[in-house]
This record gives sequence, structure tokens and C-alpha cells, in this order.
Amino acid sequence: MRFPLPHAVVVPVCLTIGVLAVIWALLAFRSERRFLSTAMRATGLVQSLIAERMERSTVYFPVIRFTTAAGVTVTAKSKTSRSSGYPIGKTLPVLYDPDHPEDLEIDAFWSRWLIVIGATFLAVIALGIGIGTLLSRP
Repeated sequence: MRFPLPHAVVVPVCLTIGVLAVIWALLAFRSERRFLSTAMRATGLVQSLIAERMERSTVYFPVIRFTTAAGVTVTAKSKTSRSSGYPIGKTLPVLYDPDHPEDLEIDAFWSRWLIVIGATFLAVIALGIGIGTLLSRP
């Protein structure tokens, strides 16, 4: 037996989640644009992998060594993980903050924009359900 949720619950919950997701997407977009406006490019070498156990899987964060434009060698853990990891010794394009070179990102589309896309998707779905439910009231 199904118990449908009343409109009085669905609409405000979905609209609230949708608005919060829009804010999250905008903040993530601004943060990424700010980072990209000052970031420098380099080629890094995967030195090792740091395994982090999740609830049902393990993800691997690469530890990457690269040389900054100022000639300083930096070794840092990437914020980007993969379930299969990266091969040790693989070269990867990286972006780094010249003032804080340990804050690096792998220079790949999904590494940079996944959070923005995910938050935008959540906003569209939640707002769509909330608005659709609101408009379909009898």
C-alpha cells in the first residue's frame, strides 16, 4: 500500500532543496572560476596513491610531484580521486595556486566541474519536482 506525500510537504521541501542547490552550484562555480583565473599549469608525476575506504568501496587519491613556474618542486595530494586509482609514474596535467602550490587540481574537465554539474542537476530535479507538484494541485 502506498502513502503519497501531501503537496504541503513535497512542495516546500523540494523548493528548499532546489534553492539551496542553486546557491551551492553558484558558489562552486565562483570558486572554480576564481581558482582558474590565477591557476598555473604544470605537468605532474604520480608518486603514490592514498587509499581512503568509503562505506562500500575504496577510492585512491594520487600524490603528485610537479615543479612550479618558480622552480620549486612540490609533492601534494590531489583533491580528485578515482576508484581504480592512477598508475604510479603516470604524468598528469595539473593546475595549482601559485601562492599555495600544494592546492592542486588535476587539469581535467570532470575534476574541475563535477561539483558544479552535480549541484546544478540536483537543483533542476528538486525545483522541477517542487514546481511540477505545485502546478499540478487539484
